[in-house]
Amino acid sequence: MYAQLIEGGTAPDRRARMDRLVSDELVPALEIEPGFAGALNLVDRDSGNAIMIVLWETDAQARRPLAYCGGAFLKALAGVAAISTGTLRPISV
Repeated sequence: MYAQLIEGGTAPDRRARMDRLVSDELVPALEIEPGFAGALNLVDRDSGNAIMIVLWETDAQARRPLAYCGGAFLKALAGVAAISTGTLRPISV
């Protein structure tokens, strides 16, 4: 199993919206991606910062370029990015 670490966050006043995007759109979109094995979203409610750990079956699945991801995932990711604040760090595996 391989893990991606995704760091980001949003302003505390946008946190509820971000939580809905993650739970209602991002995670369901991830569930239909080949090799998806689970996800854990850790949130600091005071700062709005978050770390998401996404688990994949293979290294290749964890490292695949976004261009190879499904449309539902890309749409959900765009929604998350639209309300993200602060410095977005590259996804690490």
